[in-house]
Amino acid sequence: MLMPIMGHMRRRRVLLPFLLLALLGLAPVGALAQTDSIEEAKEEKEDALAALKAAQAELDEALVVFVNLHSELEDLEYRIGRMEGRIGEDEDNLAGLRSTAQNLVTSAYVNSGSSTLESALDAANIQDILTAQHIIARAADKGTATLDRLDAITRDLIRKTATLEQDRQRVAELERQQAEMIAQLDEMRAEQEARYEEAREKYAAEVRAWEAAERARKIAEAAKKSGAAGGLPPGTIPDFICPVAGSNHFTNDWGNPRSGGRTHKGTDVFAARGTPLVAVTDGTLRFSDGGLGGIAIWLKGSGASYYYAHLDGRAAGLSPGSYVTRGTVIGYVGNTGNAYGGAHHLHFQIHPGHGSAVNPYPTLASVC
Repeated sequence: MLMPIMGHMRRRRVLLPFLLLALLGLAPVGALAQTDSIEEAKEEKEDALAALKAAQAELDEALVVFVNLHSELEDLEYRIGRMEGRIGEDEDNLAGLRSTAQNLVTSAYVNSGSSTLESALDAANIQDILTAQHIIARAADKGTATLDRLDAITRDLIRKTATLEQDRQRVAELERQQAEMIAQLDEMRAEQEARYEEAREKYAAEVRAWEAAERARKIAEAAKKSGAAGGLPPGTIPDFICPVAGSNHFTNDWGNPRSGGRTHKGTDVFAARGTPLVAVTDGTLRFSDGGLGGIAIWLKGSGASYYYAHLDGRAAGLSPGSYVTRGTVIGYVGNTGNAYGGAHHLHFQIHPGHGSAVNPYPTLASVC
């Protein structure tokens, strides 16, 4: 009966140390000193760690009490089992002795004519038998030892029954205390874990925000240094992948003349119609239909935006505002917009800092 409860406690003791260890391995330490908000988040995280350690100490103390309760319950259950066995033996003995006493009463009745004595011993209630012992004693010219034993067993049975009831009440009280303790420990653990999760997420969010700002700054610096035509040096955008998930070919066609005196502000990546197009990084989608780009998608990532144009269609299940992860299929190669009737291709642009486009060729050439 108690083993599931002890297992519950052991699982709780194992869980909290892992949480404490998890707190020690969050984001890079170098990011902590960058902003005041990160410092504040760090302090909150450390406070949550201290609270978890304090909760662990309380749980350790509570476990000692819990183990003591468990031991006492086991002792009581053993005593109750033995007591129930002894009471059963006494009841069997009492039944035999009552039969012997009944024979004595019958004999006394025949000799004395006392109907009161017989009525007393006919009683099924143990207490009634006790109150009638003086009557039985008068009837016991023979068998005094039997009646004395009947008296002793009857009194012992009453004592044992009372002790058994007290033990059962104590068991009920200990089980109630255990239930209350488990509820309190669960509540304390839930509160501290919730505080830890909140502090950890806040800290992680601050670090992510700083990393995004730092990435945008580096991308903007690289774009400024190399100029729009020069594009971004390979590796400037971390984890960037090729937007075309299939066989393709392209050249550095940035700045090539276009109709109306325009110049080409991107790279055309040629591929078979329907070739999947994937998100080059994590980000949020915005749709653009009609105009020169035909069916088009904007992907707003961390530090830059990316433009996909002339799509044959968008992937099912996407909508404006959808958040996608790197490698998610978002559309398919086509020739819509002003590319209609021409070769199927993706017109791709990179906008550092979500501003003006820069030549995507160096970035594409390093991954496609």
